[in-house]
Amino acid sequence: MNKFSVWLVPQKDDETYLSNIIEDLGTKYSAPMFTPHLTLLGDVEIELDVLQNIVDKVFENTKPFQIKKTKLNQSEAFFKTVFIECELDENLSNLFKVLSSKTGQRNIDSFKPHISLIYKILQEDEKLKIIESLDVKEAFTISAAYITAPKEGTDDFMDVEGWRILYKKSFT
Repeated sequence: MNKFSVWLVPQKDDETYLSNIIEDLGTKYSAPMFTPHLTLLGDVEIELDVLQNIVDKVFENTKPFQIKKTKLNQSEAFFKTVFIECELDENLSNLFKVLSSKTGQRNIDSFKPHISLIYKILQEDEKLKIIESLDVKEAFTISAAYITAPKEGTDDFMDVEGWRILYKKSFT
């Protein structure tokens, strides 16, 4: 069985806004470029067609919605080098719980919604300098869910630029 992730992706204007930040940081720090996203579920082991049907059902009547920034943050984790911490509101919580229950995944305590801005092992002082230099807006509109997978032939998401978008479910 393959591994997949389910992302929430911002609408075009917000995607461009976040992509510009990701590209600026990626260029400055020789870090990989990637599509801005909030990972709703990661490392889901399931057949693609089954996951696609689940995503279609879970997001069937979903309208674009806002997520709010709580703060900029950093960590030792590669996938959370510098990131926008997002409010875990009722809507995000419900989407996570429903998707998790249908895929046999994690419980809500493991869900820390965020949008990463750079993937790179950096010293803490460098990450804090990045945070200080950024003035990120307060909210973003989510308009789609994507199913993504690592580079063909691997289950390893570490090759960021090899990530593949396999399915897009737009919210209307």
